[in-house]
Amino acid sequence: MVKYRILSQKKSENGRVIALALNYISPSMVKILLTKKLKVNSIVQIDNDIAYYKKKYIGKVLETRNAEDITINTDYSIKYTGGYSVDGKRIFLDKNFPKLIVVNNKIVNTIDSIAKHHEITEKWLVDFGYSYAYSHRLATSIERDFIKILGVNWQDYDREVGKYLHENYTRKLENTPLDLDLLPYVESRDSKALKEIKESMNTQILNIAQHGE
Repeated sequence: MVKYRILSQKKSENGRVIALALNYISPSMVKILLTKKLKVNSIVQIDNDIAYYKKKYIGKVLETRNAEDITINTDYSIKYTGGYSVDGKRIFLDKNFPKLIVVNNKIVNTIDSIAKHHEITEKWLVDFGYSYAYSHRLATSIERDFIKILGVNWQDYDREVGKYLHENYTRKLENTPLDLDLLPYVESRDSKALKEIKESMNTQILNIAQHGE
């Protein structure tokens, strides 16, 4: 059996409880139809699409998403450092953002912490109908928990990453993926970022039209 932690729950149109649960290792996320509501952070175990809580049947898995099915791309400029394609098949980490940072004398791979544990989780939550703000908040908590598992102090990590985030945001975009999901910028009402992103996309479209590349 594989352990998953309940992240969130809500009732479906027919009043049944739908929960999202995450496994940190892969990471992977499951959508579960529960027989009753559980506390957030409760641990459930999954075996052949059947969910158990304290060794008792608690529901059925409706959908599973795995990080292994997603491509991590570091070839583009991303205004918020991390992002994802509209279809969720690609996760982006800005090409200029350091892929390895040192915090508390430990090396942290930002592809693991930001791309795989923040951006992937955020996109999954958005796709399941949650707002960007809520999804971002939960994804940040997942990233924080992952950092703690590594034995790294979250505040020190956040401070180190923050330096690069500011530098990245102020840097002019070089190229933006044409399939970048703009929801984070729209819901954040970041008109400045949206303007720059759209200009970057338009430049690429023009180049493709003129040169075929």
